[in-house]
Amino acid sequence: MTQSMLKSSARFWWLPMLTGLLAVALGIWCLAAPQESLPVMAYAFSLVLCCIGFMNVVFGLVNIGSVSGWGYKLVLGIIEIVCGVWMLCLPQASLVSTFIFGIGFYLVFVALCAVSETILYYGNTRYWMMMLLSFIVCTLILAVIFLAGPIAGGIAVWLYLGIAFISFGIYRILLSCQIYKANKEFKRL
Repeated sequence: MTQSMLKSSARFWWLPMLTGLLAVALGIWCLAAPQESLPVMAYAFSLVLCCIGFMNVVFGLVNIGSVSGWGYKLVLGIIEIVCGVWMLCLPQASLVSTFIFGIGFYLVFVALCAVSETILYYGNTRYWMMMLLSFIVCTLILAVIFLAGPIAGGIAVWLYLGIAFISFGIYRILLSCQIYKANKEFKRL
């Protein structure tokens, strides 16, 4: 990524922070309240998905042409909004099964997108890139485990899901901190 592209995207360091905080909050809720009904979790996830999608669309639109990969964020945001609204419109009986498989596929998709995002931002900084990639690999492994047996695991489903969200949220928060640090350096120049 060139200096000018990094400088342009660094202004929006707070977007990954917000998505990270939302993901951590959802992960903590999964772990803290496993007895909650699936429909409540599904509706909450649908709303969070719409919010995260909106933030990704804003990031993509603001950085058109100035940041390499802005199109990925724009497309991801549109997909997130469409899926979130669609899930909100489903009848409750269909919502639960859609949520169980949809969340697993969503986590795999965002983990794969995050790998390319990490390489894009931190191709020259091995330590940070390895640390961020470790959180993404953790998210990816937990999402695949979740998809392999979502119903059979019982309580383990909420454990896998909660830890996957927390892991992804930590990745986004750490990414945001690094972008914020770069933003401060650019302001000094």
